[in-house]
Amino acid sequence: MNVALHYPSSSRTDHNRPDWLLRLLDKGYEPYIATSRHILESLNTTPFNHALPIHLLDDQEQIPFYEAYLLSNSLSFSSPDLKMPHWVMIDCALMQSAIVGFTRAVKDLPSELLKYYEDDPRIDLSNLTRVPVSGQIASPAAACGSFVGISLFSLSKQLNGDKGLGLSTKALALEVYKARENGTFYGIAQYDNPALKIHGRFSSKMEIEQAMVPLHPRKDMTLIYKMNINFNPYTIEQAAPEREPTFWLDAKDKEMKFRIQEGLRQGRRYQIAPPFAVNKGGAILLPIIEEN
Repeated sequence: MNVALHYPSSSRTDHNRPDWLLRLLDKGYEPYIATSRHILESLNTTPFNHALPIHLLDDQEQIPFYEAYLLSNSLSFSSPDLKMPHWVMIDCALMQSAIVGFTRAVKDLPSELLKYYEDDPRIDLSNLTRVPVSGQIASPAAACGSFVGISLFSLSKQLNGDKGLGLSTKALALEVYKARENGTFYGIAQYDNPALKIHGRFSSKMEIEQAMVPLHPRKDMTLIYKMNINFNPYTIEQAAPEREPTFWLDAKDKEMKFRIQEGLRQGRRYQIAPPFAVNKGGAILLPIIEEN
């Protein structure tokens, strides 16, 4: 059985579509939105004049898709045992905001990747023609005009290294959320996570809001960042000009993170500057600009 999806009406011309979207479409990727019916009017469901298939929470036939999303999300973080709880997906994503990303046809998945879906008892592949292979959640925060990013992921490594899938996913999601028209974006990331380079592409200033997160399991390696969404979706693949940092922060330097946290308490501000993270001799270093 093929699941019928909701498509907004839209012309499908290419002249408004950025190169990264056209390239993914040519490779067989398809963008998607997963959300609740009452959220639809708040979203841009035709970003770049491209109508996105919409998976709705109240559609029982979408259950195989959502189960596949949960597995894909966990696989991107290297363990199928780290699945997002169903209540988190429902309460924090689908009822408050939307999951936005790309799918691939089941028939096009590498056999090693497909086996995970075949072995998952919750996933009925006979009712699933496409699998979500990337996703971004951004939930509106109580502070008016701000968003909180949650769980950006992509399976690019498992899909023969399709570069730019994570970057394209975040760009598409921010367009769907209309984030370029609204305020501030907060997110949580690890100092040693390559995704830090993706997050920083979407603002002219990526600030450290909290240098460590004591409640997080990786508290000393985790930060909260803050940025105003300010980017050109047609040029996201172009690296921002590098800037001379005040100092370089080793991702493992706990003492320096304490110093940054104390500086934040005293009113100083810290930016993570382009290129956001570099690997030097196996050490991950972040260029930091300090402002009094």
